[in-house]
Amino acid sequence: MARVGICKDRLAEAFDRFGRVPVIKKTETVPASHPIFRLNESVPWWAAGGLLHDGRGRVLLLRHVPSKGWGDVWLTPGGKLDEGETVLQGFEREVREEVGARVVEPVLTKILQQNLTDGKRVRHGYFAQFLARIDGDVRAGPDVLEARWFDELPRDMAFREDYVDDFRRLARIR
Repeated sequence: MARVGICKDRLAEAFDRFGRVPVIKKTETVPASHPIFRLNESVPWWAAGGLLHDGRGRVLLLRHVPSKGWGDVWLTPGGKLDEGETVLQGFEREVREEVGARVVEPVLTKILQQNLTDGKRVRHGYFAQFLARIDGDVRAGPDVLEARWFDELPRDMAFREDYVDDFRRLARIR
């Protein structure tokens, strides 16, 4: 994919593959130390991640090593897409890197069009949010401090409110 038009290209590819999903605009104030400000890019960033489940209603969350800058919160696996990756390819790669498992039956549930600001700087980007079952043993990758299965979304989960609907959807799948 060329750098020009990459946002539209990725959106079109995602919609072609998964059907139209909601695109939710969101502005969030984050600390100046947030990892997004490490990116030195003027074009919008793209990332993908999501709730991984075991087919029995549990979801897999992780904590990153301190150098990743996320603090002491639980996160879904995911991260920034590499150049040329589709949202699904990026999601699958991030899951492999972070927990060593394979994505099965991925469902794109929404795309967040995000503006992250620390009050002085703003970064624009898109986050493709998935719900998927995983196959294989969980093995924490080098950037992961801990990976754990949960029956409920913990209170100390980053972006928890973005995943409540997906967790409810998972409850209906069980």
